[in-house]
Amino acid sequence: MLITLTSVFCLLAVVRALEGVHFFSAVAEGIIGLLRTRRSLVLGLVLLTLVASMIITNDMALLTLLPLTAVTLRATGNDDLLAFVFVMETVAANLGGMITPFGSPQNLYLYQFYALGIGDFLRIMALPFAVSAVLVVLTCLFVRRTRHEPVVFPHEVAWRPALLHLALFALTVAIVLRIVPWWAGAVVVAVLLVVDRAALAKVDYLLLVILAGFFVVAEGLSRVPAVATALGDLLAHDPLLVSTFASQVLSNVPTAVLAAPFTDAHAQLLIGVNIGGVGTIIASLASLITLRQYAALRPGESGAFLRLFTVVNVGFLVVLVVVMRGAVEAGWV
Repeated sequence: MLITLTSVFCLLAVVRALEGVHFFSAVAEGIIGLLRTRRSLVLGLVLLTLVASMIITNDMALLTLLPLTAVTLRATGNDDLLAFVFVMETVAANLGGMITPFGSPQNLYLYQFYALGIGDFLRIMALPFAVSAVLVVLTCLFVRRTRHEPVVFPHEVAWRPALLHLALFALTVAIVLRIVPWWAGAVVVAVLLVVDRAALAKVDYLLLVILAGFFVVAEGLSRVPAVATALGDLLAHDPLLVSTFASQVLSNVPTAVLAAPFTDAHAQLLIGVNIGGVGTIIASLASLITLRQYAALRPGESGAFLRLFTVVNVGFLVVLVVVMRGAVEAGWV
């Protein structure tokens, strides 16, 4: 538990620091400025979100790129695509982060809980990630190729502090991968206390408290024989489907924390809580970030947005469940 919480805290703090020097915004803006058609713009925004989620978690990818998306679409006269792009960016964030241990809180937890190696992790997640990426690209290709004028953005990177923060990010990754001990996180905190206290103030402490609460609940349940037996039997029946569909109701992070102590089928659980991040709006709590931002931009249109969100997400969920269920039966997982 301590290793997971330290990893999450360091990752959130360093990402906030990099965000403060406009690192992610400037990189994204530079790429977006090269895109000249509606289709390439949508693909660029969505794939940027997918890649960002691999590095800075799905939550932070959405917090960084959704506002930039709204500005970009308005500036290029593509405001009619806002709902579709927001939905696809959310799908990309929730599925793209599955390929790295630090792409989502549930990955951070399960990677540490099962003491996985990076090679094992990548082997498990390669197929669902590849299928997800192909589905994301194919869906975006439905957008027409209409040309638009390039956009000029205001942000420039403050490179001196950015390089220091990137070094701290590298240290955080080393902590997650267990290359250095977890207490090396004290270095991250100490440096940020000196050079960027604002980043520490912006950390999502509520997320850390919620994660700690889930750990306590899971530990308590594991000590109750009747509960432990019931959960163990349920997960033994079909860990992939149980974790996937439990995520639709409980969300994928608490599902991962609650299920891990009761099953040794770590590969199926890992896949289940990741593909289970699509589906309902609460399947991944990161999706609520998108709903809030869309509601702020388009008051009164949340119902229509939720309908589009649900149709797209359920479509992705069905395909991924069918493919991965087949992979399990074929012995690939």
